[in-house]
Amino acid sequence: MKQYKDIKEDDIRVIGNAETVSFYQKWKVTIICCCLLIAAGIVGFLFFMPAKEAVSYFEEPEKTVTYKTPDTVSVQTSKGYIEVKEETVNDVPMFIYIPHEAQATLQLGLPVQTDSTVLFVAQAADIRKDNEDIVSEFVCAGEQLARGTAKPGFCAIIRDEITIGMAKQTPLLQQAIDQKGYFFRQYALVHNGELIENKPKNKSIRRALGKQRGKIVMIESRSPESFHDFSQALIDIGVSDAIYLVGSTAYGWYRNKDGKQTEFGIFNNALPATASYIVWKSK
Repeated sequence: MKQYKDIKEDDIRVIGNAETVSFYQKWKVTIICCCLLIAAGIVGFLFFMPAKEAVSYFEEPEKTVTYKTPDTVSVQTSKGYIEVKEETVNDVPMFIYIPHEAQATLQLGLPVQTDSTVLFVAQAADIRKDNEDIVSEFVCAGEQLARGTAKPGFCAIIRDEITIGMAKQTPLLQQAIDQKGYFFRQYALVHNGELIENKPKNKSIRRALGKQRGKIVMIESRSPESFHDFSQALIDIGVSDAIYLVGSTAYGWYRNKDGKQTEFGIFNNALPATASYIVWKSK
């Protein structure tokens, strides 16, 4: 221990060989450099960052979401949906689908199921078995895709106004073409409060687009029914005019107020490209 007797009180001596000393010095220099770089970075950040951005970054995240996006909150609270009611008359149980904050269009092919703005989907016009053409007159966004009046019932959608009626000829067809609207034909079920008879006599799940006490609604039977019994049930629940929507196992869905999507029918990926749908979307 004699070699350490010459160390004075204010001296620092590293104990170890040359390699240990070299490692210690390098490590010491590295730490000092890192500290200097971090300090310089903090100073530069605080110096060059605008005061407004700094406040927004550190203090405003909750305020940005909660107070600065009223439009988003408004859209969520007034989002469209489908109200569903159950009603039974003359032993015919039915679902009544009532659209809220929604607008209807026609399209070929199913919409994307993950699109939350889609509120109701049901197959609209019939398709011919021989050539897969759309049955009777059909207009989509002003383009006439099919002709003929084999089915006298019709639905015209022009500037978000929906008209349901029965006539072999109607000026609404040309208006739909001129104003980029929509038009299709189907079986007429009820016209001016009167029951319309149709040739098919079998029983099946029935669907309709109708006007009930001034409001456009969709109705679906919860059990297989004849055209006659279904049409009479529509009249009994206050439907003044109605046309058919493809029933039986035809696939579709609706979205309720909670955003839950419920399907009906059976999905069929073998349908031709001419399969048409009435689609209600949030406004």
